[in-house]
Amino acid sequence: MEQTQPQRIAYFDVLRILATFAVIVLHLSAQHWADTDVYSRAWQAFNLYDSAVRWAVPVFVMISGSLFLSGSQSLLHILKKNVLRLVTAFVFWSALYAVFMVNFEGCPTNLILQQFLNGHYHMWFLFMIVGLYLIVPFLRAIVRDEKLLRYFLLLTLIFTFLLPQIASAVSLLSWQYCAEFKALTGKFYYHFTLGFVPYFVLGYYLVRKEFSLTAKRVLYALGVLGFVLTVVLTSFASRLQGAATELFYGYDSLNVLFVCVGLFVFAKEHLNFPNLSEKCHRCIRALSRWSFGAYLVHPLFIESFDIFLHFNTLSLNVFFSVPLLTLIIGALSFLVSALLHQIPFVKKYFV
Repeated sequence: MEQTQPQRIAYFDVLRILATFAVIVLHLSAQHWADTDVYSRAWQAFNLYDSAVRWAVPVFVMISGSLFLSGSQSLLHILKKNVLRLVTAFVFWSALYAVFMVNFEGCPTNLILQQFLNGHYHMWFLFMIVGLYLIVPFLRAIVRDEKLLRYFLLLTLIFTFLLPQIASAVSLLSWQYCAEFKALTGKFYYHFTLGFVPYFVLGYYLVRKEFSLTAKRVLYALGVLGFVLTVVLTSFASRLQGAATELFYGYDSLNVLFVCVGLFVFAKEHLNFPNLSEKCHRCIRALSRWSFGAYLVHPLFIESFDIFLHFNTLSLNVFFSVPLLTLIIGALSFLVSALLHQIPFVKKYFV
C-alpha cells in the first residue's frame, strides 16, 4: 500500500484512496450480511454493495506489485523498511484492538493474548503483504523475462482462477461426479501461483502493457460483466443453499478478476487527472499517504458506532446506511490517520 519509488504515479494515489473507501464499504456490507434473510431487500443491498467492492484488496496488491517488482530495492532494504513497518504497525494496532475487545465487546480477559496474536479481522492483509514482500527477489527474476512473465500469468489463470471457478460452479449442481472433480483439482497442490501472487505480478504487467482501444473496451466490458456476475451468482447460490454464501466473492473468482483488471486499466487510462492544479494533486497525494492509517483504524469506528451509538447498517434502509456510514467513517478514519502522521515516530512505524 506504500509507494516506494521516488516518482509518484497519480492514478496509484487515486486508487489507494478509492480502495480504502471500498474496504470500508465491504466491511460495512459484511456487518449483517450473514445473519440477514437472503430473500430480503436488505440482504440484496448488502450483496450489491459487497459485490461492487471485491476489487479493493486485489488492487492494493496490484499497486504494490507494480512498485516492488519494478524497483531495485534489496531484500535487506525491504526487510528493514517495509516489513519492519508492517510488523510494528501490527503490534500497535493489534494490541489496541485486543484491549478494545476485552473492555467493550465482551471478550474474556484470558483471551487477550490470543486476540493480540491473531490480530483483528482486517489485519490478515498485513500478513499477506509481508509474505509477498519476502518473495520479491524471486518474482523479479520472472517478470524481467517476458516469456516467463506470460507463462506465469497463464498458469495463474488456470490454477488460481479457472479451475477453482469451475469447482465452485459444479458444487452448485447435482452432478454425480462433483465431489470427484473437486478432489481432482485439489490434487495439483500448485501453490506457486496461488493466493495473491497473481495480483502482485499482474499489477506489474498491466502497468507496462499498452492496450489498443478495442482491447481496453473489452476489458471495461468484462469488468462490468464481472460485477453483474458477482451480484447475480451470489444471490442465486445463496438462495439455492438457503443461506448467504461467499462462493463467488473469492479473490480467486474469475468474475472478481475481471473487475480488478478492468478497473485497474481504466484508472491507468483515465484517473491521472493531468489538468488538475498542483494543489489538488497535493491533496490527493496526502490522502494517499493517509490511506494505510485509515485502513487500520476504520473497524474501530464501525464497532464504536454499533456499540456506543447503537447505529449500524440495519439502523436505516441498507441502500442508504452503507454509503452514509462509509462517508462518515471514511472521513473520520482519514482524519485520525492525518493527525497521527503529525507525530514523526508514529508516522514512521504505525501508520
